Amino acid sequence: MWSRVLKIYRQNSGRLLLLFFGVLLPLLILGDLAEDVLQQEDMRLDRWLSEWVNGFATPWLDQAALALRFLGGVEVLGPLSLVIFAYLLFTRQPWKGWFFAFAVGGAAGLNLLAKAFFGRERPDLFTPLVLEPNYSFPSGHATGSAAFVSALVVLAWYTRWRWWAVLLGVPFALLVGLSRVYAGAHYPSDVLAGWLASVAWVLGLRQVLRSRTRPAPPPSEERAGL
Repeated sequence: MWSRVLKIYRQNSGRLLLLFFGVLLPLLILGDLAEDVLQQEDMRLDRWLSEWVNGFATPWLDQAALALRFLGGVEVLGPLSLVIFAYLLFTRQPWKGWFFAFAVGGAAGLNLLAKAFFGRERPDLFTPLVLEPNYSFPSGHATGSAAFVSALVVLAWYTRWRWWAVLLGVPFALLVGLSRVYAGAHYPSDVLAGWLASVAWVLGLRQVLRSRTRPAPPPSEERAGL
């Protein structure tokens, strides 16, 4: 029995690790954060981290944070997403196109629902760079940029562009999220929740559409369960 279980694990180890670290673990951490927000738990760590980040404030960093707000917002990522979706359809890759659309659009929709459900007010620790509408949890910019980058990494993973997508995209999503804390628009837990929700959503969707969004792997990759 155990030899059979071990054999199944070896054949699917890559997929199981992805499900655990990419979907299950983020959801567990996200659930803990959401419970704290609902119960209005002590936010001393959130406040301390926010004030620590803002302690580095300079005019140059103010401008960088505003630029990241624009680049990581719907004004830029929205049109870019439409271009990528149209390109995938035009090049006869409809399943990849719809995966990208559901990954980015679905994350945005879930973010709006979560904001309305939790109703967390924006931080009031210091004067924000920009007054933002609606609620704080989870961060829309962190959610959108993480979903956009995660979807691109999934689509590029079996191509020569995958490391470019990772090396350029991941720092971009991280900087967008950190800039929201620096700007006084979000607590760190808002940003972390946005990142976790997007990664879990995109990688979960990737598993559902796995056979439709990747080319047939070489035998060595198939045996590894990637």
